[in-house]
Amino acid sequence: MTLKTAGEKGAYGQQVRSGAVTIGALVALNSKMGREAKLAMELAVQKVNLDSTVLNGTELRLRVMDENCDALQGAAAAISLFENEVVAIAGPQTSAASHFVAYMGAAAQVPIVSFSATDPNLSENQYDYFLRLANNDRVQMMAIASVVSLYGWREVVALYTNDDYGRSGIEALNEVLIPMGVKILKRLGFSPGLGKTDIGNLLAELYEFGSKIYIVHMEASMSRALFTEAFNLGMISTGFVWIVTEATSNVLDMIYLDDEYLQSVQGILGTRSFIPDSLELQAFLNEWKKLKGTEELGGVRAHLSMYTLYAYDSIWTIANAVRNLLDYNGTISFVSQKPFPDAAGGRTDLSKLKLFKEGANLLQEILQTNFTGIAGKVQFNRSGDVLHPTFEIVNMVGKGLRVVGYWTENSGCTLSLPAAASKSKSVFKGENVQKLQDVIWPGGLARVPQGWIFPTNTRPLLVAVPYKQGYEEFVGIKQLADNVTSFDGFCIDVFKAALSQLPYHVPYSFIPFGNGIVTPSYDELVRSVASKEFDAAVGDIEITKSRSDIVDFTQPYTASGLTVLASRKDASSNIAWAFLQPFTPAMWLTTFFFVLVNGLVMWILEHKKNPEFRGEPKKQIATILWFIFSSLFFVQREDVKSTLGKAALLVWLFFVLIIKSSYTASLGSILTVQQSVSQTPGIQSIINQPEVRIGYQTGSFVKNYLMQLGVTEDRLVNLSSLTNYAVALNNKSVGAIVDELPYVQLFLSSECNFTAAQEFAKGGWGFAFPKGSQLALDLSQALLQLSENGELQRLFDTWLRSSDCSSFEVNTNLSDLTLSSFWGLFLLTGSTSLICCLLYAYLQWMLPTEAPPKH
Repeated sequence: MTLKTAGEKGAYGQQVRSGAVTIGALVALNSKMGREAKLAMELAVQKVNLDSTVLNGTELRLRVMDENCDALQGAAAAISLFENEVVAIAGPQTSAASHFVAYMGAAAQVPIVSFSATDPNLSENQYDYFLRLANNDRVQMMAIASVVSLYGWREVVALYTNDDYGRSGIEALNEVLIPMGVKILKRLGFSPGLGKTDIGNLLAELYEFGSKIYIVHMEASMSRALFTEAFNLGMISTGFVWIVTEATSNVLDMIYLDDEYLQSVQGILGTRSFIPDSLELQAFLNEWKKLKGTEELGGVRAHLSMYTLYAYDSIWTIANAVRNLLDYNGTISFVSQKPFPDAAGGRTDLSKLKLFKEGANLLQEILQTNFTGIAGKVQFNRSGDVLHPTFEIVNMVGKGLRVVGYWTENSGCTLSLPAAASKSKSVFKGENVQKLQDVIWPGGLARVPQGWIFPTNTRPLLVAVPYKQGYEEFVGIKQLADNVTSFDGFCIDVFKAALSQLPYHVPYSFIPFGNGIVTPSYDELVRSVASKEFDAAVGDIEITKSRSDIVDFTQPYTASGLTVLASRKDASSNIAWAFLQPFTPAMWLTTFFFVLVNGLVMWILEHKKNPEFRGEPKKQIATILWFIFSSLFFVQREDVKSTLGKAALLVWLFFVLIIKSSYTASLGSILTVQQSVSQTPGIQSIINQPEVRIGYQTGSFVKNYLMQLGVTEDRLVNLSSLTNYAVALNNKSVGAIVDELPYVQLFLSSECNFTAAQEFAKGGWGFAFPKGSQLALDLSQALLQLSENGELQRLFDTWLRSSDCSSFEVNTNLSDLTLSSFWGLFLLTGSTSLICCLLYAYLQWMLPTEAPPKH
């Protein structure tokens, strides 16, 4: 290595330090973290200078400046460092100061290596000279989002410091929660320096929110005031969930002497960077004890912040990069920048900052860093963030934190640390089971909190209920005396039963939707929920794609789907021609055509070699027809002589076997079914008959659905009640009625002269809520419980089984066998016959013609 001596000039005429390299440090000396970081950096510089193999005799000098947790003071301190020609800066301590210093570092080409700034925005391309050993908050928020998703919570409340650090972190949290379907219900920023009374007032407002999942992203000093006030308000208790980021979790192992703080954080969950045990770490701890004058052993977490470890490693990161730079370049030099105009601040100290000529090279050396420090592996990505971050999931119990799991970007939440997490490049896709150890939650319970209750300070839910004539078995609305309205019916009872399953009380008020005379539009009912005119809608509401786009439905609470309702006809009316029903007309015509074609093929292949296929034309035609029709029943008498004829006949007989078996099975089914009920027309059948008019229930989505299938509006007849169904079918004003299954079941329970068939377009009935409603998710779970314990079926039987008929059936329509069902068989026999004919023609052309034998 060539290092210039004192008095030598650099390439640009600037004096080069002889045998010494200066680096800067920006810490907040008014904070415990800053004081410990300064001590750790000084220890690291001492170790570097004691080891002659690191810089090969070059002295590393450290110049420390106080940023005082203030962005402006941090910027001023950085200018002082740049004026002293530092080659790199360890720090700043805060994210706010890092934004200013990172800009200046890029301008002066001086790398900035922070040990504690975590703002995600610092990883943007505009800060190309900024690197950090502390984990990017975006990655930490991914870990927190995984925990939220693991426990199935759908809404959270974010509490943060109202500064760049806090706002950027919560914005990163929101970005990773959205793809998981989790919503930040409320964001609440706490201004630095806010008093305990003001903090308590803000928390009191949160107490009234439905979500009890609180994510806290703020500095440790403010976290203490937050949690002590929350404890006084009863918010650190059963049912609440508190998750903190590592700015807070990093100090929780150190508060065992602070009884007030300690009791306020029992049961909270947190994330913090994983620090692996190593010989290097133990050696540092021994040195630290000597410096601090304490004999307490304890764990690294109990007496030392991880940011102290990062500060120590930041000096070694810079030192290793400086060594590589000197080995490669041999010089360190600073040059004056192009002067600024006076109008652009050309006379200020900032304009006089020199440019570190080898700064870009030093930056590349730092980016290529690859060593194991006391805090773990040190490697950077192109954005200057550390590679392969790993977090511990911790739970505050007693006087310290217990580790309940780990998180890595590749594996998600796991019980144990993935052995090859730092080497794996695969993206976690759920192939491993996401799980954590049992957590002790606030209140001392191990059962996972629901995380949501109905807000206590809001009005009752306004629940819209469709008000129409008839169908009282589903929704019954009666106007009683003194302007009192009663609501009952199957749908109402299911809703009440589901609410009773919830672990919290939900006050509600039913509101009739409609006037009780004209059936209201169900689409309009759903839109009124989407616009939040109502908080929910309960009734016989079909779940459709268009409705699900604007509201959230619960789990369907009854089987549904559309059915075709028609009059039951005498089974003997069509029995005379039942033998034609298995095949469609196209199938009959195609089969007859292929019979004739195969007869012609057999004559072509046989008439020269087989005397039974020769003679007068009239005789030959009769022989062909007899042969091919008798083959349908396998009773043909004529022998087949030619090889090609046998091949064609073999495929034809296979075709006949399949067609005959299918016809026989279909005809048997038709004749059997017709002994009990008549065949109800299928939906496609009535659509294809323009003369058939179709009935539908007034206000139902069925009208639009049928029009989408191609039914013209003039063919549709709206029917307002089940009584009108029977009248319309009996007087032939409609040929069929299309309605939802529950209505048809109710109708058939008392009307025995009708039948239904072909269930299709399944959706089901559900309760509607505005998008993102937590209540919709909880009620879905409650409906599943009602289904499993039999209560849902009991309610169904109570309201919908008052049948005057002994039984009824909803039949599946027996479809005709169509041409599309057998196109493969037709293709097989047709292509075989064609190939045989072509081969025959080819052989006749290639071989000499033989005279037929004389008789």
